[in-house]
Amino acid sequence: MPRVEDDALLRGAARFLDDLTPDGTLHLAFARSSYAHAQIDGVDVSGAAAMPGVELAFGPDDLGGVPPLVPELARPGAARVERPVLAGRRARFVGEPLAAAVATTPYLAEDAAEAITVDYRPLAAIATIDDALDDALPALHGEDNVIFREEREEGDVDAACAEAAVVVERTFRNPRYSAAPMENRGVLGVPDGDGLVLWSGTQIPHILEETLAALLGLKGRVRVRCPDIGGGFGQKAHVFPEEIAVAWAALRLGRPVKWVEDRRENLIGSAHAREQRVRARAAADRDGRLLALDADVYCDVGAYGIFPWGQLLESLGTPAILPGPYDLRNYRYSTHSLATNKAPQGAYRGVGLPVAAFVHERMMDVLAAELGIDRAEIRRRNYVPRESFPYGTVSGLRYDSGNYAGALDAALEAVGYDGFAAERERARSEGRRLGIGIASYVEWTGTNSETYRLRGMTNVRGFDAGRVAVNADGSVSVWTSCPAIGQGVATTFAQVVAEHLGVPFETVRTQLVDTAESPPGSGSFASRSAISAGGALISVSTQLRERILATAAGVLEANPRDVTIEDGRVGVRGSPAASLSLAEVAAAAEPGHLDIGEPYDPPETAYPYATHACVVEVDDDTGDVRIVRYVVAEDCGPEINPIVVDGQVHGATAQGIGGALYEALRYGDDGQAVTASFMDYLVPTACEMPAMTVRHLETPAPDVRGGVKGVGEGGTLAPPGALANAVSDALGTEINELPIQPGLVLGARRGRR
Repeated sequence: MPRVEDDALLRGAARFLDDLTPDGTLHLAFARSSYAHAQIDGVDVSGAAAMPGVELAFGPDDLGGVPPLVPELARPGAARVERPVLAGRRARFVGEPLAAAVATTPYLAEDAAEAITVDYRPLAAIATIDDALDDALPALHGEDNVIFREEREEGDVDAACAEAAVVVERTFRNPRYSAAPMENRGVLGVPDGDGLVLWSGTQIPHILEETLAALLGLKGRVRVRCPDIGGGFGQKAHVFPEEIAVAWAALRLGRPVKWVEDRRENLIGSAHAREQRVRARAAADRDGRLLALDADVYCDVGAYGIFPWGQLLESLGTPAILPGPYDLRNYRYSTHSLATNKAPQGAYRGVGLPVAAFVHERMMDVLAAELGIDRAEIRRRNYVPRESFPYGTVSGLRYDSGNYAGALDAALEAVGYDGFAAERERARSEGRRLGIGIASYVEWTGTNSETYRLRGMTNVRGFDAGRVAVNADGSVSVWTSCPAIGQGVATTFAQVVAEHLGVPFETVRTQLVDTAESPPGSGSFASRSAISAGGALISVSTQLRERILATAAGVLEANPRDVTIEDGRVGVRGSPAASLSLAEVAAAAEPGHLDIGEPYDPPETAYPYATHACVVEVDDDTGDVRIVRYVVAEDCGPEINPIVVDGQVHGATAQGIGGALYEALRYGDDGQAVTASFMDYLVPTACEMPAMTVRHLETPAPDVRGGVKGVGEGGTLAPPGALANAVSDALGTEINELPIQPGLVLGARRGRR
């Protein structure tokens, strides 16, 4: 079934944030810090305020005591870090908002923002992980720049290493990325009586609503509406200072105020992800069985803990999933969140799991090389066996179901693993250098409230909700707490409702999220839409079907057990003439009776998995890496819509390939961002993407309604490991850092890192 949302998108009929311009709309622009770290002795907005067309210019002292954003973290070892709406006395990263101007056009607002003057006293910048660990450099918050640390050990790692046939140790480096959505961030604040309607391309509308109400004293008077959203990938799953400032300005002026981010602002000042250094030590016996894993994880989280997640996203996520799909009993880790003078680290498709997969898949190849064992075979020997599910991991997770060896076999067959040795020899005779790589992973999706309680993220509900109503004309409306950010929910949610309600798909319409209409929940992140919101819709639709049948039975004077819904009509079995349309049933029902909403908190988290395999060709002269073949064998449980599933797999894998081969946000030693445009930050295009072969397995999730597992993020996890393994294989050396750009390849080829 084709996606229903694509028609409007392809015809240009969709309405994104910047398409919304109510009468009297003003435009806001920010003055941002040009220093990575500086004391601020004054902000002067008077020059901007005097410019023609400027309605308001304001700095931090004008906000009237609007509180800072403070993630409520109940995790031991996590510092409480405040983030001001506008930096008042200290700038902590290039691009941090310091003041703003509101004018009648966006161009006048930009000119006015440039006229705002700031009196800086530059400070030493914390630009790297090593800087953050240096006690001689200034602390950004509190006493030092380690704003979260945690250590844990299960089993006896040292004893296992002492008994092992081989112990290997490596250090892995993952750069800083931007999600780079097609549509940048944007906010439109519209005063509404004594309250506010805020239009935002957010992934977490209910969290944004609650935060605005709390910070601006508007309890019960904030409504957040989501227009069409041009991608999020996690970057929009935060509450940002810019949203608070726009809302405040709209209330202050009593007029609509809009801010739309440009690409430079997005690259340097929004939310980044992934920058980590991981030292890993692994021990195995002579047969390649994994005995122990020891890891030190260092996460550069930037200048602040981002709201609502704080500084814990990747520093908890990476070590939790580092054992991967492998049976392991001895595990020790230390993990650290380090404050630096960069934009805050936030969510981005995969959230810590791609780094973990990169590490454990490179370590499996290193162990295989040390022991002389085939790389596929060493994985097969270490997978969690099918009969062991549900499997409790050494890091405290509960893998619900799976067939890891089945995914490996499917990937190897599709990529031509058995015939690769002969293919490599033929290429070598032609002067071409080929390599093959494998990467397996397991991930969590549809994380529930218990997950966030254990993480100490008290601002996050962990559940989502669905609402279904029969309208007067017989059509069916669907609302959820999960915004559409490109993941196809307009189609999949309508399919779920149509199936369980028993009505034609064409009569069901999924609405955009509006917190005045949509029941409260967490939002679109962590591959949760089909599991949590979809699970709610299964229950709601089932209940609504029973109400429809009961109402129709009363009108038709029949036993409800004899009434059925077929082709959108409600009738008595065996009596074709005795039937009603849904519109007639709606007219007969009490007001609100055919309108049901409720939350769904999955009792357990779901764990999809996959194996990716690829063949690459490496150019000895240029260091260029060309992907010859790329294969994905994945299991997301039952597929609600195969077109949507394939689109998610392809899109996520494309982002994973981009992070493996091209993308990296770079900073100078002074903390200045040097990748501030797409001239420098290399996002792959369709020209760089290989054709992908996707094979699907199906192991239903036993603990969630519908048995579905999330599919939105998994494709990002495996490409770094698969491609690093393939390039290492081609070169006969090791690639343990990303991105695998030509300079790195040539350096490795010549024996340099």
